[in-house]
Amino acid sequence: MASAPTDLTDLASRGMVSTAALGTAARERTVPLLPVFGSLLPQAAVQRGSVVSCCGSAAMSLACAVVAGASAAGAWSGVVGFGATGRLTLGLAAAAELGVALERVVAVGEPVDAPFTDGQWGDVVASLIDGFDMVVLGPSAQRVRAGTARRLVARAQARGAVLVAVEAPVFGADLLLEARHARWQGLGAGHGVATGRVVEVALSGRRMPQSRQAHWWLPAPDGQVRVVEVEHRPQAVPGVPVAPVVPLRRTG
Repeated sequence: MASAPTDLTDLASRGMVSTAALGTAARERTVPLLPVFGSLLPQAAVQRGSVVSCCGSAAMSLACAVVAGASAAGAWSGVVGFGATGRLTLGLAAAAELGVALERVVAVGEPVDAPFTDGQWGDVVASLIDGFDMVVLGPSAQRVRAGTARRLVARAQARGAVLVAVEAPVFGADLLLEARHARWQGLGAGHGVATGRVVEVALSGRRMPQSRQAHWWLPAPDGQVRVVEVEHRPQAVPGVPVAPVVPLRRTG
């Protein structure tokens, strides 16, 4: 009787384990992003184990754009920290329009009458890190203690998961995406229909020695996310105050 194999390499040589068991995450070091990210990152990809922080006037849309590329490639995403009564909510229809495959998204709800304790946050987020490629953390996750956040980031680095933190700076930022100067197209003085939104996206963070900027449609009139051509970029006029941005909320 042949001796039992003692390690994964031996098991693989016998055809007894799949490629995933040999540590696919260790070899595939990056997660793909949408092509539009090529305007900020040369390879349009993010390294596994990274923390991508999204903030600014279109933080939720930025987070959906980060998830969309990996989602299209078959990745699963876990979401937590977006309360029903919070300032930011996850609009499923809007996420789908930006390219997120909703059939591969699992959302964890925090009870309104029994908010998570720090320990519960740690357990919930750790479970998501263990089971998903992308973990989206909403503003409510900002309530975790700094020590808990550091442990979760270390766990994500070990497991190869990407943390996408939305308005939750306690987790830090290897890559910080900030949406600035959002302008909806198609709206007049109190009338019209919003057809698309132009946003200046700034990229910085621990892994970015120098900040970079690009103008995106987020979304474009056809619902896609792409780079804005020069002639469509908003121009500041000296001496003319910029009108305040009025946030739009999807109602259906």
